Amino acid sequence: MTASTTTARTATSTDVDIVRAVFGAFAVGDLAALTDLLHADATWHHHNEDRLGGIHRGADAIIAYLTESALLTAGTLHAEPQSVMADGQGHVAVQVRLKASRPDGRTMDGPQVVVVTVDGGRVRAIEQFVGDPPAVAAFWA
Repeated sequence: MTASTTTARTATSTDVDIVRAVFGAFAVGDLAALTDLLHADATWHHHNEDRLGGIHRGADAIIAYLTESALLTAGTLHAEPQSVMADGQGHVAVQVRLKASRPDGRTMDGPQVVVVTVDGGRVRAIEQFVGDPPAVAAFWA
């Protein structure tokens, strides 16, 4: 194994660990830990035309976005990483199964892909792509 291979593997493991920590903090509702994992000027772009769609700029806006998601689903929102792949350059792609229900009986259970950019041990950007845009929009309406 060469030094560059070792460095790439270490960076990849670290990036993956950070992304897994983001999912773990969200799963238990630890907003302080989640905030600590984000750069203050991080962005989260939810690629869908729905109530929560668009770009959320800054750690506070991202936390507000996630909090609104949790409130709208009465705490049932669950994001389960299915596979995590990293390039060793700060980019981590995560196939996610997102499950939730709304108090009025609407449910969501489907695939999404999240691409995370990690920089300096913290999340710089998140790009979220939904598997069924019309169904996701109807769920959040």
